[in-house]
Amino acid sequence: MKDKLHISHFKELYKSLKTPFPPLNFLILGMLVGLEQRWVNLKAEQTVDMAIDEYMEEHDDTVYKAVIKEVEDGYTIGYFPEDDDK
Repeated sequence: MKDKLHISHFKELYKSLKTPFPPLNFLILGMLVGLEQRWVNLKAEQTVDMAIDEYMEEHDDTVYKAVIKEVEDGYTIGYFPEDDDK
């Protein structure tokens, strides 16, 4: 059952909350699995947000128009600064 938990802090918490009554242990484990998944999602979201903020501090916030060009093997999408002069 402990294989359902992936983070050591949650495994330790489960061990500390474990009772001699198996149905109650199952409910505790289910609650911890849900909390662990939510914690992982929030931590990932926070890390991405912090990385974006860091990136935006180092770069200007200029927005360029995306241009679609036809090339010999299909299309390419991007920003072509040499076209600004035209």
